[in-house]
Amino acid sequence: MGQRVGLPRAMGHYYLYPFFRTLLLELGATPVLSSPTSRATLEGMDVCPTDEPCLAVKLHFSHADALVQRDDIDFVLIPVIAQVDEVYCCPKFLGIGDMVRHGLRLTDEQVHIIVLDYSDNDAAMYNSVAPLAQRLGVRDRVRVSQAISRARVEQERYRNLCVQYQLTTPEAYRVLEHGGEPPVHATPDDGAMIGVIGHPYILYEITSQGMIERLRESGRVVTAEMVDPIDTAAAMASIKEGPRLWPFEAMLLGAALHLLRSGTVEKMILVGSFECGPESIIESYIEEEAHRLGIPLMVLSMDEHSGEAGLVTRLEAFMDTEKVSGHSPLPTPHVTHRDELVIGMPSMGHIDVALRGFVESFGIRTVITPRTTKGCVEIGRELAPEFVCFPFTATLGQMRYMLDHGANALLMVGGKGYCRLGWYAQVQEKLLRNIGHDFEMLIVDSPFPLPEKWGNFRDLLKRITNNASWPRIISRFYTAYQHLAAMDRVDAVIRRLRAYERTQGAADRIRQRTMRRFAKIESMADIRRIEREFNAEVAAVEVEDTNPLRICVVGEIWVVLEQSATRDIEQWLGARTNPRVWVKHEHSTSHWFRANVLKNKRDLRREDEIIAAAKPWLSHRVGGHGQLTVGQTALAREEGADGVLHIFPFTCMPEIIAQNIMVRMAEDMDIPILTYIVSEQMGEAGAETRLESFLDLLEERRMATEDSVSRLSEDRIAPLAS
Repeated sequence: MGQRVGLPRAMGHYYLYPFFRTLLLELGATPVLSSPTSRATLEGMDVCPTDEPCLAVKLHFSHADALVQRDDIDFVLIPVIAQVDEVYCCPKFLGIGDMVRHGLRLTDEQVHIIVLDYSDNDAAMYNSVAPLAQRLGVRDRVRVSQAISRARVEQERYRNLCVQYQLTTPEAYRVLEHGGEPPVHATPDDGAMIGVIGHPYILYEITSQGMIERLRESGRVVTAEMVDPIDTAAAMASIKEGPRLWPFEAMLLGAALHLLRSGTVEKMILVGSFECGPESIIESYIEEEAHRLGIPLMVLSMDEHSGEAGLVTRLEAFMDTEKVSGHSPLPTPHVTHRDELVIGMPSMGHIDVALRGFVESFGIRTVITPRTTKGCVEIGRELAPEFVCFPFTATLGQMRYMLDHGANALLMVGGKGYCRLGWYAQVQEKLLRNIGHDFEMLIVDSPFPLPEKWGNFRDLLKRITNNASWPRIISRFYTAYQHLAAMDRVDAVIRRLRAYERTQGAADRIRQRTMRRFAKIESMADIRRIEREFNAEVAAVEVEDTNPLRICVVGEIWVVLEQSATRDIEQWLGARTNPRVWVKHEHSTSHWFRANVLKNKRDLRREDEIIAAAKPWLSHRVGGHGQLTVGQTALAREEGADGVLHIFPFTCMPEIIAQNIMVRMAEDMDIPILTYIVSEQMGEAGAETRLESFLDLLEERRMATEDSVSRLSEDRIAPLAS
């Protein structure tokens, strides 16, 4: 008798269960599903160590825990669906294995994590499945390959059932497992055609209160899995880089656009879960298309607290809405002066200062980027999707401000990957145009691979440099990089000087003067002169023999560098006198550029060291700085930190994964970790209270473990490195 393998009825189950069920059967195992979600399952979600993950992740924890408690299971299989057809999945699919493994403290005997590359690449698929096959006692390569092929066939059969017979995912699963004729649903004679778009792990869970069956009483329901993949792909091809969207979200968005454009549906409901990151991106596209066509759209967000009465009332009210005849026009665009290019660019650390100097050196005017103030964030929030991450909202507010103050072009980074950053520019452009702004969005993407991307990169570079010669572009770019690197070095020295200065505020006054000088540089000579002046001022500062607490800051790069977004947290910590605090972190835009573009060997070695430290906790990349956050935390104590301050934006998917794992790291590695989540609702007083309590904890721990011998000699203030 083969091994009995538990499969959580969550997340990947709702997309690839036919594949995994068939694979296990072909390898001689018996798949055992966790029981359907019940009230007990919802109550069991508290095994998830943190509150920030979306409903789908919390349900996965509860279902996995229920399987672990059973005596008739040999081990639990957790699918980590990394890629589908060479496109990265949402970070939560990438991180769920390590989150559950550490969150439930599972041993290797209790769990097997399969990192699946679901694509037409036979070698990649085999490499994904082979370790599982070996655990099940199957080492015959031919048998494993045949098992994969049959599993793929069954998965395709599921897709065909959904499309051919218009079945929901659970209905198709029942046909596959139990046979029989596909069910036929009666439709009211005067019923509407209703499109319901949402992840099946939300739509068909108890938290949705039987939504599909309720809607079927009013008309025919069409869901994303019922749309032909050919039609879905065609709709996604109409979006710039649409095929590179997370694959499951691409299926949802493509289906929604097809149903709207084809006139198949008269109404549409978009169903998501609280804090769902990818939904915040696809929501804007669906809203715009429904608005354009005059089709009523309702957006629902579900969580474990969603009540039946409120949902029923909202559904009934929505079904009474009527389609708007014709289409709803967008606002008339603002008249924009286009005789010359005037560029605005969002900030992240000092990058806007360096880029502004670069662009202006070619005679192009720019608009100064506003600080991330409450007012700036507010005008971004007026347009932003509800659960989009904070940097999106803040930079959108900056863009809106700059367009209102003379900019007719915006310079923004692009590039599709794991997290939402690569979609910022496209969605922000759409939102700004929807309120009438007429402007040019200049998206900076990587020039690699050169055959595919060099042309667009070259054209953009020529556009923002007034078609200058390549030698001049390279020379000015080098100056811009050195400008950026010098400002980053200044910040690193100031963070340390704050911890030792005799007169509080001396370091910050030097920084303010230095940054004002850096705002007006024209050449490398200016940069060197400012560096010399800074070194001289730092050397003149009186320091005292202190023993500061060392706080290692980790997290998402934008909020770590954008100090105005965190209410100048580094300066606040550096101003403490009892205890004194030295804030240390490895984030800077120049460091990112050296590591990712210049491929600097020293920076890459350090990154490899951090990733190696993260591997036992988070075994692969999940986008953004998620894995680096975990690795830096793992190294923090041995590198002299008293505690870790984890800063990330509300709903940031990679950092939510890291935070979840860091709960166990704090316990096992005995290092205090404070989570500081940045959002537009963040209150200054409450944040300071938490920080003060954290400092008290660190001080108490130090007093209990050492005699407080001064370490000034080993941390002597050094001048700015050249």
